[in-house]
Amino acid sequence: MSRLSERDASALLAFVGELKDLDDPLPFPPRLLARMGDLIAADQVAYSELDPLKRELVLGAFSKADGEDEVLQGPVADASSDGGELWWQLRGTHPLCSRRTRTGDWTSARKVSDFVTLCEFRRTPIYDAFYRGVLDHWLDVGLAPKSVNTRVFVFTRYGRPDFDERDRLVAALLQPQLAERAESAEVALRGAEALAAVEDGTSDARGRIVLCSRNGVIEFASAASRAMLERYLGLDNGRVPATVLDRPEWQLVRDDRRLQIRIAKTDSLHVLILDERDLRVEKLTARERQILELVALGNENEAISLELGIAPATVAKHLEHAYRKLGVQNRTAAAALLDQH
Repeated sequence: MSRLSERDASALLAFVGELKDLDDPLPFPPRLLARMGDLIAADQVAYSELDPLKRELVLGAFSKADGEDEVLQGPVADASSDGGELWWQLRGTHPLCSRRTRTGDWTSARKVSDFVTLCEFRRTPIYDAFYRGVLDHWLDVGLAPKSVNTRVFVFTRYGRPDFDERDRLVAALLQPQLAERAESAEVALRGAEALAAVEDGTSDARGRIVLCSRNGVIEFASAASRAMLERYLGLDNGRVPATVLDRPEWQLVRDDRRLQIRIAKTDSLHVLILDERDLRVEKLTARERQILELVALGNENEAISLELGIAPATVAKHLEHAYRKLGVQNRTAAAALLDQH
């Protein structure tokens, strides 16, 4: 079993400190990826968020060996920056990408060499089209998918030895820290968007956010959001309790529903983002939810089986389990319930 040296542990702790202090609108800017490349001794490091249904790169950040960093934000209809549809057509021939899609495992640290030899990797169509002369060794680790979007960090090497178990351990230890960074960056972004929406009078955002002062005085809240806060935690003479504002997130349960409160701080206000969920949906497995999301987009079982690389009968069985958990009888009702989330 691989263990970190004292030097590696110290470097990892320093990086975690930098991650927590990072002030950047991007969750993972190239300069941060470059630091990750130093920790794992990778030639290049990339972060990509992909929408496999639309075949789009939602967000890509790249720290390259030649020093030419790059950031791409979608919708961009290719994931390779110059390969377009061909990359998507060949994606299934990638030993690691295809396995993650089949298994739904995106958060473990894996190498291509866990599944094929270098010679076998070089014989794959995707290697021949995109990676020949660019990379030989591949290590990646991901975050849990956001809806159907996959989020993966890729470390590559060329012309030198493969990643070892020490590198895998560093990637595995980084994973929860990166997940926390992604969550905090999203909360900050949603808080800024919510505040801007209130200032612009955007009605859709008004029903799900609360603005209050640092001492809890509610400056803005729709009747529905105020009632929701009252129902779940009570208001202290019309104020949000100070203890609530001390934490960045709350999960509150009442009957068969759960309220998530995420709190973003601005200079003078706290932005409370409210998200109420039906707990029945939380009983779904990741695969059941993934299939229902595809159903909600109008896909039939056969199309879903092709997209996920599983048998139509397996799709039907997952749907049967999902219906039972949700207390519904058909795909329309299940998709409608999921759509509320």
